[in-house]
Amino acid sequence: MSSDSPKTDANGLVKITRALLSVSDKTGIVSLGRFLHEHDVEILSTGGTARALRDAGIPVRMVEDWTGFPECFGGRLKTISPKIYGGLLYRRGNPSHVADANRLQMDPIDLVVCNLYPFAKHVELKSSDEELIENIDIGGPCMIRAAAKNHESVVVCAGPAHYQDLMETMAANAGCTGIDFRRRMSVAAYRATAEYDAAISAELARRLDPGCEAFPRVIDLSRQTELRYGENPHQSAALAMGPDHGVATATVLQGKDLSWNNLLDADAAWRLASDLAIFSDQPAVAVIKHGNPCGVAIARNQANALRNAWDQDATSAFGSIISVTHPFDEEMARFIDEKFCEVILAPAFTPEARQILSRKKSLRLLKLDLLRSGRDISVRSISGGFLVQDEDMGLDPEMADMTSLKLDATNREVARFGAIVAKHLKSNAIALVCKTPSGFELAGAGMGQPNRIDSLVRLALPRAHENLKRMGLAMADTVLASDAFFPFADTVESAAAAGIKAIVQPGGSIRDSEVIEACNKLGVAMAFTGRRHFRH
Repeated sequence: MSSDSPKTDANGLVKITRALLSVSDKTGIVSLGRFLHEHDVEILSTGGTARALRDAGIPVRMVEDWTGFPECFGGRLKTISPKIYGGLLYRRGNPSHVADANRLQMDPIDLVVCNLYPFAKHVELKSSDEELIENIDIGGPCMIRAAAKNHESVVVCAGPAHYQDLMETMAANAGCTGIDFRRRMSVAAYRATAEYDAAISAELARRLDPGCEAFPRVIDLSRQTELRYGENPHQSAALAMGPDHGVATATVLQGKDLSWNNLLDADAAWRLASDLAIFSDQPAVAVIKHGNPCGVAIARNQANALRNAWDQDATSAFGSIISVTHPFDEEMARFIDEKFCEVILAPAFTPEARQILSRKKSLRLLKLDLLRSGRDISVRSISGGFLVQDEDMGLDPEMADMTSLKLDATNREVARFGAIVAKHLKSNAIALVCKTPSGFELAGAGMGQPNRIDSLVRLALPRAHENLKRMGLAMADTVLASDAFFPFADTVESAAAAGIKAIVQPGGSIRDSEVIEACNKLGVAMAFTGRRHFRH
């Protein structure tokens, strides 16, 4: 080993004399290579990285020439060599390590620049299992981890985002790096390999062993976008994007950056619209404010569905989020042109609609297909931990009549619509829904109350009275849908007193028999779905 091997000085500075560059993403690598060459750093490299550097006129020594061991197995084995890992791992100030390095002829490597095979890209492309496996990097993570472990003497750059910092640090310190910088790069490197392994673990579990566990042990939150702030201006926030289809990966066609609250409401709107699309092939519209539906409608004409949903609670619809099940067209755009909403989600927007909506510079347009099937995971934080559950997806599988008076065919369809709306309201939730000449509508909703009576009497009924008058309908034309069972018969009694003749609820109370008896006594038809939909 050369006698002028780099050592750490009293200030923690280490001179960079030899670097190993092996990258998949070539962004910025030529500029960095040229900088290192100008600072008299010997460059070791592999394959495509070496070609890129040599094509730019930068001298490079091939790793296989340096180790004396050729690349093999179609590129699967390139950098895994004792000479490389010895040069990275031996402790420069340890006499025993230095003696071993001299005896084994392991020269020091002071810098590793490495980024990894694009596994996540192939997940997005839905590549074959074989292609995915070939894009699992082995040597790269090993080198990164080895360099990061020995950060007392070695610096590691695990991505192009760090190149500028490295060059500025070396330029300011006569070709050296300081211990604080090396520590920071070490942490970033371990974060990069952890995120890489998390992505591999999650995707292989999904593909190769889907029944291996109820919930993922590792959730990849590596792809982050910083948000202006969180739920409130004093809270910092970011959007972490997973590998699956959803609001986080929607195509933003126009408008300001999405906020924390925009994203939450957009997700609520999209999920409700997705359920409505399963229920009916006709155009459906969901209008969401603060996580709750304030307008829901299905109609043969999509513009009518939008008008109906908006008019159900025009005050709350101001500043809302809208999701639709069919392409957003010119007639809808002309209606919204006179209104104020924050976000519109649709599977597509017609050119005419885009032209009209482009005048609203702040309005966000999100292009996103509906959620049709599959499994989704819900994660919520609590102090000291996280709650993980299956997302409440899909429609209720059945509806069983429980009373002597049965739901007729029309009311059964209205009840199915109502059960969907109630599912997407915050508990305790009551939805009063009806069939109109144009389709289905939400007449009134009560949500977020600590008891079910208040949701019905104080919220849903007053709103329904207003809307039914506008529609030319009566309370007897509605169906009451509840997200959970009735613990007592009082909800039935209040509903019957208001003129409601049909109810759908999950059932499951120890007093179900009392509730059924009250319905029979009061002439109310009631069906059970057998599935509760609490939403906190």
